[in-house]
Amino acid sequence: QFLYFIGNLLSIMSGRLAQMTGANAVVIFSWVRCPFCRKAKDLLNGLSKDVAVYELDQMADGNALHQEIISATNGHDTVPAIWVRNQFVGGFSDVDALHKQGKIAQMLAE
Repeated sequence: QFLYFIGNLLSIMSGRLAQMTGANAVVIFSWVRCPFCRKAKDLLNGLSKDVAVYELDQMADGNALHQEIISATNGHDTVPAIWVRNQFVGGFSDVDALHKQGKIAQMLAE
């Protein structure tokens, strides 16, 4: 019964993560005092008005959600974890590189 419960919990979290990442043009999972998270928020808020930020360290279930993010992204275990148009694009250095290539603006225009 316990394993069945855990399986259902993971399924619910997986559905919740998919719902969260698809609800806005840009979704950032962050920690309040993370300097790279701050840079990502500044950059992406300048590119889109449709940005959702989830501060994992301020959420009651933030640790569980962070584990779901790690699973869903094949091991991306740092913050920020960023989705653009429901597509995982990585952390700040990934987004910054894509932005410098004009690809973030292109993704947002689609």
